[in-house]
Amino acid sequence: MDNYKNKIIGVLGLGISGQSAIKYFSHNSKKIIAWDDAIEIRKTFKKKKVNIKNLSVSKNLQLIDLLFVSPGIKPKHSVLLLAKKLKINITSDLDVFWEEALNRKNKFIVVTGSNGKSTVTSMIHHLLRLTDKKVFIGGNIGIPILSLKIPNNSSYYVIEASSYQLELMNKLKPDISILTNIIPDHLEWHGSMKKYISAKEKIFLNQNTNDLAIINVDNLEGLNIYKKIKKRKIKPNIIKISLRKKLNNTIYLHKENIIDNLNNKNIIIGKVEDLTSLKGLHNIENILFTIAVSIHIGITHNEIRYNLPKFKSLPNRLETVYEDKKIEIINDSKATNLESCKVALSCFDEIIWIAGGRRKKEEFTYLNNNINNIKAGFFIGESADQFVNYFKDYFYCKNSINIKDAVSDSLKFSQTLKNYNTVLFSPGCSSFDQFKNFEERGKIFKKMINNLMFRESL
Repeated sequence: MDNYKNKIIGVLGLGISGQSAIKYFSHNSKKIIAWDDAIEIRKTFKKKKVNIKNLSVSKNLQLIDLLFVSPGIKPKHSVLLLAKKLKINITSDLDVFWEEALNRKNKFIVVTGSNGKSTVTSMIHHLLRLTDKKVFIGGNIGIPILSLKIPNNSSYYVIEASSYQLELMNKLKPDISILTNIIPDHLEWHGSMKKYISAKEKIFLNQNTNDLAIINVDNLEGLNIYKKIKKRKIKPNIIKISLRKKLNNTIYLHKENIIDNLNNKNIIIGKVEDLTSLKGLHNIENILFTIAVSIHIGITHNEIRYNLPKFKSLPNRLETVYEDKKIEIINDSKATNLESCKVALSCFDEIIWIAGGRRKKEEFTYLNNNINNIKAGFFIGESADQFVNYFKDYFYCKNSINIKDAVSDSLKFSQTLKNYNTVLFSPGCSSFDQFKNFEERGKIFKKMINNLMFRESL
């Protein structure tokens, strides 16, 4: 923190991360000047007596010594471009926190990926916590990274890092970095798939022979990054994760068993069904990542066998909302792209599918191998007609327009089916056309289901 005592800090973006930055720097800098493009947010912070100045004006920007940029600020934002032109130092939440926490000999486990990163981050935190490790979780999940505690004694930090955060990162050097996968996502923000991949790849940028990289090599982009790292003169140790190939020095799946082959041992940790209640092959991948990290930091097989089954699904991720003898209702609101949706569709039979929202640059053909079990689709939001027009030749489709009507339509259709069926809310789209975020979308869906199913059971 002493690095900032005599500096004027500029904070660009006053969302959750920007607010945590103001709190962080308020006692550890000479002065803070803040800016947000949204006028309502600026008014709120003026009332809190935060010094608001338009940092896109050169004379204002030149007042600061360091510009803190919140995740989500686009790379071509006018303030960022001007700061680079004026050669003002730019920093981010990952770099600021890492520099301070490093001074107290803390360990960093950082997880990124298009899908699965929240589950892997939470699962690792779960195992470390239940094996009496001093551990904190935050970043893109839960607590903003600059709001995390930094105790004097050594601790583990399990951080979920988004591509937005990694885009701004330059100094972070994780002890363990994990890449779950990369598929097209947030391309409107990054500008291209190439730039999106480059942002994700930065998680390995500063790692050396003292560090560990864990990479999903079943994923094409992950495999390409693995090959690039292998060519570096200074590189981390690498564990490759695969469900398709039997590899050496890894954690892998053989039939129904998860095997520890690190250091070329072959030890059965346990059957998948005994280690987790989570559905889907993607969650087996998540478990492989988690076990690889756990064993690397000294957690025993018995501790894994005892504690891993206690981990439950995160909210909005294949979350069971209701279940009886005829129907189960699943909230998968976190499925903001078709890759996540594909995973969800592969987990169930007799599906009544609720989907739609603001589409990303993905083709519906990607789902062609996963639609045989779909009996009906009820679609919402901006893309509802697009869903209907594509899938109407495969199963019954309707533009339900909004989530309330989609839920009602789905439950009515469920009653026409003889077999046990699943109402699956897996949108495959972002939520921003009708909701604040995927969390709000999932919360509203669950509230509707709980109200309807409870009323019917009276």
